[in-house]
Amino acid sequence: MTTAPTPTPRFAALQHRNFVLLWAGLIVSNTGTWMQNVAQGWLVLQLTNSPLWLGLLGLSFAVPMIVLPLVGGAVVDRIDRIKLLYVTQTGAMLTALVLAIMTWTGTVHISYILIASFVSSCLLAFDNPARQALVPDLVPQRDLLNAISLNSATYTGAALVGPAIAGILLVPLGAGTLFFLNAVSYLAVLIALTFMRNVQARGNATQHASIAKSMLTGLSYAWKNRLILSLLGLSALAALFGRSYQNLLPIFSRDIWNGGPAGYGILLSTSGAGALVGAFGLASARSVKRQGAIMIASGLIFSLCVILFALSSSFWLGAAMLFIGGIAVTIFSTIISTFIQVTVPNELRGRVMSLYSITLIGLPSLGAMGSGSLAELLGGVSGAPRAVLLGGIVVGIVLILVTPLFWNRSIAAFKKTT
Repeated sequence: MTTAPTPTPRFAALQHRNFVLLWAGLIVSNTGTWMQNVAQGWLVLQLTNSPLWLGLLGLSFAVPMIVLPLVGGAVVDRIDRIKLLYVTQTGAMLTALVLAIMTWTGTVHISYILIASFVSSCLLAFDNPARQALVPDLVPQRDLLNAISLNSATYTGAALVGPAIAGILLVPLGAGTLFFLNAVSYLAVLIALTFMRNVQARGNATQHASIAKSMLTGLSYAWKNRLILSLLGLSALAALFGRSYQNLLPIFSRDIWNGGPAGYGILLSTSGAGALVGAFGLASARSVKRQGAIMIASGLIFSLCVILFALSSSFWLGAAMLFIGGIAVTIFSTIISTFIQVTVPNELRGRVMSLYSITLIGLPSLGAMGSGSLAELLGGVSGAPRAVLLGGIVVGIVLILVTPLFWNRSIAAFKKTT
């Protein structure tokens, strides 16, 4: 691992300014993304009345986020990351705008929604590794845990605001307007990128190596590094079996607890509120001791919350479980991300973080396909709670089995930077 030189006070201030610009832009943009997610899920359920189609919506997003991020990571390590973000953010804006126009004109079809989800995911497969790889170059290394916590809050914090707004606006304004508002929200990131200065935006990967060789180098590094491989495995576990419940939330709100679209927005918002509490809690911590124990404990709490959510007979009890689970899973995933960021050298960071992006973003959507199909087999909308329950149990069992490997461990690479 290479050690960055200690920044001067002036350069450190500029680093923090760039980070704040990007952070603020992402808060706005991700709020719009959450609003679109709510509108898409509700519109698909209204058009099809099937958990299987909700699972297919997740699958349309999952496939690119599983296949393409490693390609994206190899590209991120070779080109200017900020210029790449201009392209991906503009593409996502145009995709949302087209979907809005089709919805307004009454020409929208379930297949068009799946295509829009697929295209957005393709763009995100390049966008997310670029943003993740930029973070260590925007803050001094001693502040990395705090910065990564705040960076996760751009999505989880938006998960508090976006669904709540969408739940209120979905009925009076319609899904098309929410898609349009999401398109407008991408301007916040584009403006932030314009004002960022003196950022080390290019990776140090060898330029004459082919994309395929660059991808294999990243895979080889992750495979041979036991710490990285273990952390990616734990993140994949939580994604596939724990966080895949989100695509079934429209069913919980409409058919199980009679909450309607407003209730759907509340369920997403409570999860986002918990995630925001977890992110800011870690961001405010000066030091975190026994990171391995905290990581495992937070994962176990998350799995318990998923189980209790599936068993809840009350809307508000279910919402409370999502709130606590949001805190736990944010701590779990942020510590994993920090360990990876600190351990991986800059020239490989885009590729390794692309693997993390697969577990963080792609696999939950793939898990949604699995949970949607399982719910369909277990009775359609009435089978959704049992599908979620089984996922939570799997996460808990596996974490209990690996507890001895992490409970008394601290990550040496991480401790050197604190």
